[in-house]
Amino acid sequence: MTQPDIFDDEAPWAEWLPELRLLLEAYSAVVDENAYTDTDEVPSKAMRSYLRMATYYPGRAFRASREILDVLKYGLDEADVASNLASMAPMITPPGRTREDCLIAMLPHLAAFTEGGEVAETAIPETSWEWRELLPNLSNLLGGSFHQDVEAPHDDVLDEWVAAGTGADGADFEIVAVAREVDELRELCPDEGCLDHAVVELGCGLMPPDGLTYTQWMDHIAKRLRSHIEEVGYEPPIGRNPAYPPHDKRSAAQLG
Repeated sequence: MTQPDIFDDEAPWAEWLPELRLLLEAYSAVVDENAYTDTDEVPSKAMRSYLRMATYYPGRAFRASREILDVLKYGLDEADVASNLASMAPMITPPGRTREDCLIAMLPHLAAFTEGGEVAETAIPETSWEWRELLPNLSNLLGGSFHQDVEAPHDDVLDEWVAAGTGADGADFEIVAVAREVDELRELCPDEGCLDHAVVELGCGLMPPDGLTYTQWMDHIAKRLRSHIEEVGYEPPIGRNPAYPPHDKRSAAQLG
């Protein structure tokens, strides 16, 4: 799970501008001055990515708009605002545009998304941020276990990850989610070039095992994970699926 429950204002870790933080992370995934290019008519690549992910979180874009308006009302140089922004991804603005200009340019697209029923045009993810938000459990596996410093055989790495995620309290829901997300990745990327790019964007630092393509490797991972789930007699958790944050629509889907 990559995101906190951003709507839980009573949580001990709750912050003032949680959605703005996530929005700026979406923009930081686009290279420097190419990020903040929103116009009144055309959303930037970063905004398109953000809105596609916002479809999974009812009310998310509205909250982002509200936080932007709060920041603009108090001013970016106000002490509390400046302190919060200093801990977020930096806003690298294009020549001739201020940070205020860039925040204001986001508002029409956030409003149009909210007023239009929180629907975005589907597309293959355009940034590493979007890939990791779309497939958070797979990203956790690839980025956390298959990093460039790993020297063990790929299957041993996978088995170690599976073993670490099981036990008395059980975390097999995450294993099920990874297998499902591999299927989603394969649907998004039917060709090898797209899949190669996506796996890297998801944080993987290793090539496939010798003799396997990325397609074959991803299918192999999903097969091994499903074999484990079958062996342990997996039962979906009662209530919300903890593989995703509580306000993510995907948490309402029981993955079996």
